[in-house]
Amino acid sequence: MAFGALSSGISALNSFSKGMEVIGNNIANVNTVSFKSSRIKYSETFNQVLKQSAPSPSSGDRSNVQASQVGLGVQVEGIVGQFHQGGLSSTNQLTDLAISGEGFFLVQDPKNETSQFATRGGDFRIDDRGFLVTSGGMRVQGLTGGSLGFEVDIGEDGNWSFVPNEDTQTGTISPANYGDIRLDYDKGSAEVVNAQHLNGTLNRNSVMYTNDLLGEDASGNVVWGSMPTPNGTTGVFDMSAVNYGGDAVGTPHRVGAFTFGLNAGGEATSIEGVTGWHAFMEDAVTNLKTLRNVSNEGNLTGVVTDAEIEQAVSSDFFYKMFGADLSAQNETLIQNNPTLYGISTKGQEVLDAYNNTTPAPATLATAADLRNGTAVGQAAISAWDTANPSSPATLSNMFDGPIKIDGQAVQRLMIDNGDLTWDATIKEQDTVSAIMETFPAGLTEAQTLMSSVRAEKTPELSRFSIDDQGSIVYFLNNGDSFKRGQIQLVDFNDKTALIREGQNLYSSFGAAGVKEAQNGNPDGLQVAGTNGLGVIKQGALELSNVDLTNEFANMITTQRGFQAGSRIITVSDDILQEVVNLKR
Repeated sequence: MAFGALSSGISALNSFSKGMEVIGNNIANVNTVSFKSSRIKYSETFNQVLKQSAPSPSSGDRSNVQASQVGLGVQVEGIVGQFHQGGLSSTNQLTDLAISGEGFFLVQDPKNETSQFATRGGDFRIDDRGFLVTSGGMRVQGLTGGSLGFEVDIGEDGNWSFVPNEDTQTGTISPANYGDIRLDYDKGSAEVVNAQHLNGTLNRNSVMYTNDLLGEDASGNVVWGSMPTPNGTTGVFDMSAVNYGGDAVGTPHRVGAFTFGLNAGGEATSIEGVTGWHAFMEDAVTNLKTLRNVSNEGNLTGVVTDAEIEQAVSSDFFYKMFGADLSAQNETLIQNNPTLYGISTKGQEVLDAYNNTTPAPATLATAADLRNGTAVGQAAISAWDTANPSSPATLSNMFDGPIKIDGQAVQRLMIDNGDLTWDATIKEQDTVSAIMETFPAGLTEAQTLMSSVRAEKTPELSRFSIDDQGSIVYFLNNGDSFKRGQIQLVDFNDKTALIREGQNLYSSFGAAGVKEAQNGNPDGLQVAGTNGLGVIKQGALELSNVDLTNEFANMITTQRGFQAGSRIITVSDDILQEVVNLKR
């Protein structure tokens, strides 16, 4: 009777109610970034067979029998996502990314590395740790680890030079490791690499220096590196055991330049000064120039020049780090080359103190006695050391040694030489002494100072850009640029099998079938714009692909279908009522 119709009407109401839910969800998300609409598919339910169909008999004397069936209503066959392209809208926000074409961004839960999701929503941000993340904190995946290597040098004028090292092992390195995309730039943490860098062996920052400003010998002792002589022969200091970040033939990466003194044979025998190191003591240089300017001579050309002040500061700064090593080197050179060096003021004092004693010694000491360690020379030295225990006699202080770095260059230039004079209101010696107290006490303190100054001089990040293939390029304020990382995309064989997880995230990669990456990446990440994938547009977002005109049309037909289904129930109820009334 009417029971079958009643069942069909109920199924219509249930199905069209679900259809309205789909339409309502589509309309509600018309302004949701990168939202993908859905459509509902209806199908008939099981049919009741009233009469079975049959073929005509082989005799041909009768026709075939037609089937007689009554349907039992409608059902929802499925709700299918529609992943066609949405429109693009410009935002001018650097971290907003839109995909034009096929593909999804891959994001990962930082608390669970196995929890990955796909998304078309490119409204990303940079979190407090520098990671590129979704609004919910999921980290964007791609190639990471790009860094820029610099050869660092300081000229005689103190100007810093950062020359990119294009070597792919020791210098500029392209992104090579898959992981969380990070858009950080901490120049204060730039690494110093004195040996060949291999991918994966160091956690590198975005900027790397290929040379330290100090070297290490084979035993790990800090040294100042090599100083090639003007004629290209071995310098004053032996470089054979020094690992200084140089090339295969031992050419060092050094700070500034060294000025050499030559003997009659053209061989380098002395260091007149160490240029460039004043770059770490800019305040001292500035204060000394100010003291010079307020002298009676002022900054007259040829009296005390800026270059001389810078040279003196470089010399004394260098001495603070390597004074003990310089003295030892000086001793060795004097011992090995006794004929090259004359008696110093200190040496003359030793001789005079011995020779002028009362009573006078039977044999007067000479410079040769001091140098060669004769009996009388030893007696002179012993007498001096006994009388002056705080200022003992050594080879390097009794003779004019090859290394003219003794920590007194500023004192001599500003005070002792007498080239500058001041009026009585200025305490020049106190001022120079106060400035000298700002120098580091030793190597460790100097290294800390150098690291701080170097960080200040490092090129700043000016801006970054993301190109159509997802490459993240950093532009520095010195004009250099490098590739920091690359955002890559994934795609699926059956997008409709993806499960919506909210916040524009999709899961169920196994059911959807991740397309195999040509580069062998296990997560399916591939370069945008290749292998059928779309391109990435920076400063834009993909809009919802909901078509309001179509949705409103579907709403009307769904409403009418629901209305008609309700009428089926009403009429079926009337029929049943008439059946009930038959008993009256």
